[in-house]
Amino acid sequence: MENKKDAILIVSAGIMQISAIKTAKAMGLTVIATDKNPNAPGFEFCDHAVVLDSKDAQGHVAYALENKEALNIKAAFAGSDVAITVSAITNALGLPGIPLDVALRSNNKSLMKERWIKDKIPTPFGSEITTVAEAKSILKHIGFPAIVKAVDSAASRGSVKIYNDENLDIAIENAKNASTTKTALIEEYVVGNEQSVETIVWHGKHYHVGMADRQFGYYPYHIETAHYDPSGLSADVQKKIYEVVDNAADSLGIDFGPAKADMILTAKGPMILEMPARLSGGFHSQYTTPYSTGQNPIRAVMEISLGYELNESLLVPVTSKVSVCAGLFPAKGKIKEIQGVEEARQIPGVKEVIITKKSGDIIEEYIDNAKRFCWVIVAGDNKEHAEQIIENVKNTIKFIVE
Repeated sequence: MENKKDAILIVSAGIMQISAIKTAKAMGLTVIATDKNPNAPGFEFCDHAVVLDSKDAQGHVAYALENKEALNIKAAFAGSDVAITVSAITNALGLPGIPLDVALRSNNKSLMKERWIKDKIPTPFGSEITTVAEAKSILKHIGFPAIVKAVDSAASRGSVKIYNDENLDIAIENAKNASTTKTALIEEYVVGNEQSVETIVWHGKHYHVGMADRQFGYYPYHIETAHYDPSGLSADVQKKIYEVVDNAADSLGIDFGPAKADMILTAKGPMILEMPARLSGGFHSQYTTPYSTGQNPIRAVMEISLGYELNESLLVPVTSKVSVCAGLFPAKGKIKEIQGVEEARQIPGVKEVIITKKSGDIIEEYIDNAKRFCWVIVAGDNKEHAEQIIENVKNTIKFIVE
């Protein structure tokens, strides 16, 4: 019987998963990618494209069990915020992964909040609510401003900062509509600079892969406008942030694989906002980390998911650049023409120009991160150099909108 290549099942095949699919192919694996979108861009690069909703855990389990032997499925990988689906697959097939209850906690902001508050992990106080009356009861304790969030969605869908209870009912309804739980989370608003923190847990040890500084705008919504990789924070401050991240992962029970933290550095010290059991999105693990330091966290996670020993050399910085992923945010309206894209790609230091809309498409209001459609990723010798490259790109790409 002929030896088959090992296969990996990558859940989600959107624009941010292309890097993972290409990494798996470069490892010599057979790549199965799933997505509910039959035209998902990642399907172009995989061996087997399966039209299946990434949130359909049982559908994925059925597919994996049916094809485990035929395709030689040896690993599953979370291409996006789908830890529950991946955990369901790995548990059903007996593959390396985390328990399903841990995946559930890492995907539910209310469950993780309850665990962290119980374990005294520094995090803003928050509570799951269904009605305006419940929200007002919480607001008596936390005050304004506050944040209303979806319980189990990503990309800031359903999230809004509120300054009073004037539109509280609308905010709650939007958050509930973005949650599969049909509930919302209301949370204390804390002030500080935010970081995206990448870690991998392996045999009881927390590997600190990297940290990026994040910038936000478009308030009262919470839209990431750029991130800088690596962080410019001092080593001492980063150490304190990592301590909170490690304790938060332990609190949730994440004892294998990636634990990606959204952190905020407040006047009282670092606090954790969220921690999905996956690598980062937003082109952080996919591009800015490899371009700034040469590390390859995606390959590292894939290898341990296949049952290999962790290759620590994949997590050691070998270059020293500053990489920036910056969004371009043209005014809403109908795109008539996009100019200067190819010229921008030729600017020294420009690594990627990613645009997911074309002429004739509509630019919507930027109410969550999923509404972003244009990213520029650059690598410079330092922060100032990288910012200058971004500025050159912004002066080169023109959106003609009507």
